[in-house]
Parts: sequence; structure tokens; C-alpha cells
Amino acid sequence: MEDKRIIEVIIDKINAGYDDYEIEKFLERQKINSIEFDKLIEITKNRILEYKLQTYPKQNKLAFIFWLILFILSFLFFFIIIPFLSVINRVIPIAIFGAFIISLSGFYSILYYKSWENDFIEKIGKPKFNLQTYILVSSLPTVLFYFIISWNFLEGPGHNLYTLSITRRALKLLFP
Repeated sequence: MEDKRIIEVIIDKINAGYDDYEIEKFLERQKINSIEFDKLIEITKNRILEYKLQTYPKQNKLAFIFWLILFILSFLFFFIIIPFLSVINRVIPIAIFGAFIISLSGFYSILYYKSWENDFIEKIGKPKFNLQTYILVSSLPTVLFYFIISWNFLEGPGHNLYTLSITRRALKLLFP
């Protein structure tokens, strides 16, 4: 095999999850000099890194924008729009679903924040969802969102945010 074809096969094997030992065994079967193993693996890893540096910034930035927009829209939808509707008999399922969607989209927004920078891509690549971390980080906000959403059904949209003066504080921070 020629070097370009071998490098393409090594790229496929690395993407499939093979480790260096398995790749070296493959290269031995191809009757390649053992001195060239490290050189070929290094060239392959550099090509993979170049590809990641070209594609991941755009993908990660788009993912961040998507999750942030979903977070903002679901926040507005479940805190302001839904309480205007007459769905009093379905408060609990709507509040649970809304709290889950808000916390999940917020978690992904935080997960993808600044993941498009080259340092992040070189060290980590793409952010990976970890269920244990999600449960640990998002359990309390999810419960709080549930109670605030259900409270908004009882008092009216935005009433609780106004009485807690959260809206006023947020506006003061945005417009000093």
C-alpha cells in the first residue's frame, strides 16, 4: 500500500475507536517498517486535528446558537405565553416538560459556550453530554423552574417575576 492509502485507513481506524496498539498491529500485517509506525500515526493525527480545526468551530458555534435560542424561546414560552392560555387542568405536565426543556437547553448552551475556540478543539474536540453531570448541575434549577412555571399559572404571566423585582434588576443591569 502507498502512504496516502495507509494514512486514510489509519484515519478510519482512529475514527472507529482503535487505539495505537491495534493500529500498530494493522501496520505490521501490512508489512510496514516499524520505524515508520510513529511517523505515520503522527501524520494521521495531525490530519485529523486539521480537519477538526476546519469543521468544529462552525459546528460548535451553530450548536451553541441553536441551544441558546431554544433556551430563550422556551423560557419565554413557558414563563409568559403558556400562562396566558387556559390550560389550568394540565399545569403539572406542562410545568414538568417546560422545566426539563429549559434546563436541558440551558445545560447544552453552557456546554457549547466557547467550544469553537482552537484551544478547546485541540484539547477536547466536541463537547460530550454526560448524564451524571447533567443531573448534578441541572437538578436544582429544574425543580425551581417547575415551581416558578406552575406558580405563573396561578398568578398570571410575569406577575411573580415582577413581584420578585427580578425584571427590574435585570433591566437595571442591561441599561444602567
